[in-house]
Amino acid sequence: MEKRTWFLACLFLAVLAVGGCSSSAPKSGTTLRCMGWGDEAEARILQNAIAEFKKNHPGVEVELARAPYGEYITKVLTQFAGGTAPDVMAVNAEQMVSFASKDVFLDLKSHVEKDPTIKLSDFYPEAIDHYTFNGMLTALPRDIAPVAVIYYNKSEFDAAGVPYPKDGWDYQQFLATAQKLTKKNEKGQVTQFGFVDAQPIWDAWVYAFGGKLVDDEKKPTRCLLDSPEAIAGVQFRGDLITRYHVSPSTADFTAMGGLGNSDLFMNGTVAMFYSGIWLTPQFRGIQKFDWDVVEFPKGPGGRRAFPLSAAGYGIVKTCKNPDLAYELVKYLAGEMGQKYMASTGLTQPALKTLAKSDVFLDGQRPKSKGFLVDAVKYGHFQPVDPNVTEWYQMISSELDRVWNGDETAQQALTKATALVNGKFYKK
Repeated sequence: MEKRTWFLACLFLAVLAVGGCSSSAPKSGTTLRCMGWGDEAEARILQNAIAEFKKNHPGVEVELARAPYGEYITKVLTQFAGGTAPDVMAVNAEQMVSFASKDVFLDLKSHVEKDPTIKLSDFYPEAIDHYTFNGMLTALPRDIAPVAVIYYNKSEFDAAGVPYPKDGWDYQQFLATAQKLTKKNEKGQVTQFGFVDAQPIWDAWVYAFGGKLVDDEKKPTRCLLDSPEAIAGVQFRGDLITRYHVSPSTADFTAMGGLGNSDLFMNGTVAMFYSGIWLTPQFRGIQKFDWDVVEFPKGPGGRRAFPLSAAGYGIVKTCKNPDLAYELVKYLAGEMGQKYMASTGLTQPALKTLAKSDVFLDGQRPKSKGFLVDAVKYGHFQPVDPNVTEWYQMISSELDRVWNGDETAQQALTKATALVNGKFYKK
């Protein structure tokens, strides 16, 4: 990870110089428990931010616990059941409804309304709207994350004589580029794939092709993945694997040693990689080639659409010191915390002015990420439904047959959509 030592030093001095403490000094020995997710690198970033918060709040201890993202909901709910719930917890856009529907958060609106240093209008409205559940502000968004980033290996583009992709390209140009960047040996075996995504991000193609997951993202009553548009988008992703062979199949992953998808990009096995901006700290460690980013391609008719995520911090209702907990939330998700997280390359600030500033547009790799500032309005959060994780997994499991070439998208989505509607959206 590239470090901006001078900037961070100035930032830390600024943190120490500003106010933000609660109206009454905490008693010595006061402890806040904070829960988050992420790998060790992300945990270190968060731990450093918390260390600065503690300097500005003498006598306060912050215990940071974390869990792998895939286990996060289960681990936190287990803590709730065991009476050891955290005071402050990270919650991303996909997890929000799972927790909020269980009524675990304090409403932050009352704190924000009394706080002249926080204005909700300064945040991306899409993030505030999503984190407002049944009229409650469940969390203060720390970042916003359009899942719209195609990382590409500039060195491989140069070697193949292929021009670098430009924002505004479409799915046909994307496919042609992926084909040119796919290499085979004399036996016809692929030695370099043109494209891979972080995991099967099939909903991106649904949105790009004009489809919808549900009829109403805030109050869904029907799954709509059996529409012609959704089917066409999913089939396109399947064709990348089974028809055009520009993206690895399950067998290909096995043959390549079972490496993670991001590892395939880092070692040069794939030329383009699709995810969010949060992989920047990891990719800044790449030494063997130069890289940059371009926006996810447009679908038919020039449609610009993709998934949208975010992360924020909320206060758990069982917290014994909510005023102090709010100070921690405000630090981690307010201006100073957002500056810190963005300076590492990990996040795009949820504060609009910061996202447009050199805090985010820092001139470091990836140098072409400016499209993300305006990409937010083209993003789609997952439907606000307490059952969305379960039925999303049902759809994803059925779509494995499409990625393997055993079913068409029409066969898989017709069946899976009927199952979801029959179980979760009965009329």
